[in-house]
Amino acid sequence: MTLVKWIGTILCLTGIFLTSINIFPSNIWFGVVGSAIWAFAGIYQRDIPLFLVEFVAVAFYAYGVVTYYFS
Repeated sequence: MTLVKWIGTILCLTGIFLTSINIFPSNIWFGVVGSAIWAFAGIYQRDIPLFLVEFVAVAFYAYGVVTYYFS
């Protein structure tokens, strides 16, 4: 699980960096995958606050994907 969490962390940080330099939509994809990994980690560890924050992040990223590609 430690490796999975590190991968999620690296992906989230990459998404944050890409946002800071205005690289779209790659930032959204890195963020959604990284947050989904962390949401999975939250479920696996039975850490409800971690799961909740990452689940909401995935929902917000998904909204960003839909609005980017379909509006």
